[in-house]
Amino acid sequence: MNTGKVSNKVLVSLLFFAAVGLITGLFSGLVRLGFLSDAPTQPVSPMAHGPLMINGFLGTLIGLERAAALEKKWAYAAPVLMAASTVLLLAGPVVAGQWLLLLGSIGLTLVMSYLYYLQPKIYHLIMAFGAASLMVGNVLYIIGYPIYTLVAWWAAFPMLTIFGERLELNRIMRPPKQAQRLFAGLILGWIGALALTHIDRTIGWTIASVLLIGVAGWLIKYDVARRTIKSVEWTRYSAICLLTGYGWLILSGLFGLWHGFPTAGPLYDGLLHMIFVGFVFSMIFAHASVIIPSLSGKLVPWHSYFYLPLILLHGFLLTRVIGDLLWWPVVRKIGSHGNVLAILLFLGGVLFQLVSASIKKKQRVTQS
Repeated sequence: MNTGKVSNKVLVSLLFFAAVGLITGLFSGLVRLGFLSDAPTQPVSPMAHGPLMINGFLGTLIGLERAAALEKKWAYAAPVLMAASTVLLLAGPVVAGQWLLLLGSIGLTLVMSYLYYLQPKIYHLIMAFGAASLMVGNVLYIIGYPIYTLVAWWAAFPMLTIFGERLELNRIMRPPKQAQRLFAGLILGWIGALALTHIDRTIGWTIASVLLIGVAGWLIKYDVARRTIKSVEWTRYSAICLLTGYGWLILSGLFGLWHGFPTAGPLYDGLLHMIFVGFVFSMIFAHASVIIPSLSGKLVPWHSYFYLPLILLHGFLLTRVIGDLLWWPVVRKIGSHGNVLAILLFLGGVLFQLVSASIKKKQRVTQS
């Protein structure tokens, strides 16, 4: 019972809960910005935005992806716990939901560490550090640390996971061993800088910002996207997503050098969303055509429509950041709502393509 594949129904069910975490997390973000402020009660707490997006969505999704790759049933405990935590956070027992978040992140750290044990490669080590960062953030969250003191650890989870995955996929470019060691050194230094922010926030984030620019520069130089951008359809689209995401990483680093790591307000909002929307969601758009088939068994047919949500994602993020920098609340809200629209349009496009492909397949079977 410890090894083997699980049914596609289980995978799709967990993928559904990841989508629930995403949609409710987005809604919670809008509530934070004043959406439905006149309503007597809110269906989702504005304080649930971070936990739902990081744990409920990304924790479930990444945990599911790693468990499916590992093909060991015990590894599915992590995404199941993350999915269950989403339900509890939405249903009301917040404390119980928080503990499930922690247990899920511990499970994910064990999975990533086991992958490194099986194959001690740099990219597996980086991903293991990513899961451990989520665990650290969740520990701080449960014991009552303010979100602004732990959110960098939450951000490190998807960032380090993506860094590791890109290094793994970039074997085709064959970066020299020395370059790989430099990459690992930059990332380890970045983790150390995050720890330093708890002692001196200004110095720690200044170092982290410099290293983040270095990581982004490394990825631009060695990522296979520099070649695949000359390809077509999903391959070209993915390359564009990757390179624009790396661009946002550089801007995030420059922003950090300019304004540091604010604890609240528009500048805090701008920095976080440059990372989470500009980088992380660019990576999600880039990898969706690979992740969804691996989990659902269904290929997502290509359509040029997908450039629309990508353009809207970056265009509205730029609008949001401008609103943050110039302290224009209305512009900031326009950018925020536009980002949600872009993500929903992308998700809707994926679902439409999957349903259309399924209908066409049934029609072909019927006709034959």
